[in-house]
Amino acid sequence: MATHADAELILRLYELRREPVLREARDWFARELTATTAAELAQQCPPGSDANRYYRMVTTYWDMVAAVVNRGALDETLFFDTNGEFIGVWRKVAKFLPEVRASRNAPRLMRNLEELYRRWERYSAE
Repeated sequence: MATHADAELILRLYELRREPVLREARDWFARELTATTAAELAQQCPPGSDANRYYRMVTTYWDMVAAVVNRGALDETLFFDTNGEFIGVWRKVAKFLPEVRASRNAPRLMRNLEELYRRWERYSAE
């Protein structure tokens, strides 16, 4: 069962999402990121670009949040009942992530987000 501390953490995570640059990054990610392959991602988000910075901000934010939920520091049911943006983020990156993981020799890249998405699938099927 969710606690008062869980509710406070949910609200804090929401406040972080309202930070102006992260808000810009989230908007860019939702509207502009169209890559479906690692090559397209590299072309759309070259190092040093705003797109690269926005991509990294969004994916690391949601991977961090996913780790918090996956490790039990935040009630999963409360999180799933109050968040959905991570679903769209995962669905976008899942298209090219295996290729990116292989090319960077980073098999754990965004594993927290992947695990959270799988948990959400089980939760939403109930």
